[in-house]
Amino acid sequence: MPNLSLNPLFWPNQADIVVDETKPNIFIGGGIATKTELSQAVPFDIAGFLLSAEFIKRLIPKSQVFLLIADQHAWLANNFNQEKSKKIADNLEQIVKKIIANFNLAGWKVFWASQIFPDALPQSYEELEKRDVTHFFNQHNCGLKIGWSASMAENQHKTDESHFDQQLNIPIQSIFTKPGVTSNPKKPFESPYICTNPATRITVDKSSISKWRVNPAVKNHLNRITMLFEQLIETFPNKTPLEVKVKKIISKIIC
Repeated sequence: MPNLSLNPLFWPNQADIVVDETKPNIFIGGGIATKTELSQAVPFDIAGFLLSAEFIKRLIPKSQVFLLIADQHAWLANNFNQEKSKKIADNLEQIVKKIIANFNLAGWKVFWASQIFPDALPQSYEELEKRDVTHFFNQHNCGLKIGWSASMAENQHKTDESHFDQQLNIPIQSIFTKPGVTSNPKKPFESPYICTNPATRITVDKSSISKWRVNPAVKNHLNRITMLFEQLIETFPNKTPLEVKVKKIISKIIC
């Protein structure tokens, strides 16, 4: 596998990935809730998360990306209102599909968990995720999973995907991106596809185009996302300010 360090969003020093030619496809999932809160908006970080999967896809000939929107997890595992959850999932799907279309990403397929598993019963989030990954491993030849982690240090992550992946005991290999970054010092990290407080994130909507209040940590993370965008999608003129780059990428997504 070529050098993962070329993607500025991947954690460094991850284990070598060996691509199984019979399982060349990539699995990526996006949830709509934490254990205690439904997502209130789609953060800009999702662009970097999806582009990280695209980065890997371009390294593996004839591979595809299978993206699962984990909608039913919100009501089966975390007891949220089903109708509210579906509205949030629908918004997430619309933005994901706009990114795929407007970034001209080929070989992507999007699914809802509730459509694949319509008769699913309440289970833990871990069991639902194990079910999901196993399905895409067996049915869609996904040998790699792109996830996110707040830290690659052992015992430092309790709610991110690396924590779940360690417990699943499944044959799929995982590559981890850095988490989404917030401007809330009490909660500096959050999922790249969940935003529980839009006031602390740059989000994928028109309101974020007009606002720009970011601290140095957020600025550094946004810069990494724009670097990956320029590597894979299109470049900006020299000396384009970061704020302009981010706003143009948002405009490209929601146009």
